[in-house]
Amino acid sequence: MQGIRYYFSDYNGNVEIKKCENSIHSCKEHFHDEISIGLVEKGSCSTKMQSGKYEISENTILIIPQNTVHKCTPYSYKNWNFRMIYINEDWFKTVFNRDNLDIKFSYIKLNKIAFKNAYKLFVDIENNIMNIENETKLINYISFLEYDRDKNWNEQAVKVSNLAELEKIKKYIDKNYLNNLTLKDLAEMSHMSKYCVVRQFENCYGISPHKYITNLRINYAKRLIRKNRSFTDSALESGFYDQSHFIKYFKDYTGVTPGMYKQ
Repeated sequence: MQGIRYYFSDYNGNVEIKKCENSIHSCKEHFHDEISIGLVEKGSCSTKMQSGKYEISENTILIIPQNTVHKCTPYSYKNWNFRMIYINEDWFKTVFNRDNLDIKFSYIKLNKIAFKNAYKLFVDIENNIMNIENETKLINYISFLEYDRDKNWNEQAVKVSNLAELEKIKKYIDKNYLNNLTLKDLAEMSHMSKYCVVRQFENCYGISPHKYITNLRINYAKRLIRKNRSFTDSALESGFYDQSHFIKYFKDYTGVTPGMYKQ
């Protein structure tokens, strides 16, 4: 079946899968709360990260750290299949007994056997949601990827500015994104002009302050929807006071409407 589908874990709620088949998906600059492991099954795309652009082809697996801005643009939507596993940060820390911040954007082209094994894992989790057996497979597979990456992966070091003013702005947004934030607020707290706030924030984090706030709100709305909150409540509590705008932004960032996401 063509289109985009999301699958959620009934086992512990820490794993989500996105499946895309020959369909336009979100290709805006965006980020996820979770660690993302993707498998390109068919076609190829251009992946834009802060460190540059990368050509990702079929039979490739990639890892994207949480809160890392990226944009994937398929060369042909009629020849484009991929699956993405989103892994909760707390699950990762508990399972591996370490912080996830040492994960870097990485990708590798798999041989036939490795791709077959990866594909089977993704499909198993998709079909059976999540149980002890599949969680064990996921743990073992991530461990293998971590080991294999040390030898063969194309790791990219992301250069991030440590400007105190920008860090202050980002931390403020992280704590207050559900409130009505303005550029005036951000400019005054950082003693920068509105122009400098927009330009320097985007240069540092790969996304404008407005898009960053919107992305945080959409991620929050997704969590509310997964808790079976109504779409109206999810929109309002996420800072969207216009239902049509909420639906538009939700589809822009996830590739599906809130109703399709919940199904």
